[in-house]
Amino acid sequence: MTYVEEIPLNPSSINVLSWLRRESVRYLKDKAKVRKEYRKKREALEERKVKVLEKLSIAYSPEKLNEMFKKASNLLDMQKSALQACGYIVFDFTGKTGSRLIVGMANDMFGKQIFEVGLAWDPLLNLPYIPASSLKGSFRSYIEMEKKDLASLLGTMEDTSSIVFLNSYPISSRYNLLVPEVTTPIYREQEVKIKETEAEPTPIIYPVVNRGVIFRIVVGIKPEKRDLINQLKLFLVEVLKRGIGAKTLLGYGIMELEGHS
Repeated sequence: MTYVEEIPLNPSSINVLSWLRRESVRYLKDKAKVRKEYRKKREALEERKVKVLEKLSIAYSPEKLNEMFKKASNLLDMQKSALQACGYIVFDFTGKTGSRLIVGMANDMFGKQIFEVGLAWDPLLNLPYIPASSLKGSFRSYIEMEKKDLASLLGTMEDTSSIVFLNSYPISSRYNLLVPEVTTPIYREQEVKIKETEAEPTPIIYPVVNRGVIFRIVVGIKPEKRDLINQLKLFLVEVLKRGIGAKTLLGYGIMELEGHS
């Protein structure tokens, strides 16, 4: 065991993405050897996966995250100032996760190699985040269903969007930021087909963002649309209530508006 492995995983001093990729390589190498003694080795692999996830969850306990939260907030402060310098009216608010949240399940950057499920991840801040594209996509979906006459605010073939969303970062957490989640699919798609004879419940464990996490969300609105600001704020509140990210129909990603300016 090397010195690096002996020290606890610490998001403020270790590049978590590099650490997880190293663990993924080891996991995948062992997985390739599972042909013989399949059952025992499969159980050993699952145990290793659980231990990696346990380390992540412990490393992302609230008392260890103040430095990363501060860096994320400073980054958003700079981006907010840039928007204001460009003439945008800025809506700066926080939303708290009322349920577990997962964004970027198809993302290959963080976690997918070992957990089979990805997570949107900032490798410099060592934090999960909500991409601006996810926020804008949820907002567009709401507008197109509820207020089609305002859909052009998000851009057309002839004009750019009147609303700018920034990536949203966690800035506070009451509990561990990352927690394990388990999904048990019965079918696996192979060669774009599902074979009924090969159906088998297979638990998949992966990290998600916990409930009780506060995200800071910054939205810029062009000054010529200032008469719509109060209406757009109400829309954003409704978007959060409906959920952000993947699996919202199953109750994930539900958020509540906190403070705002």
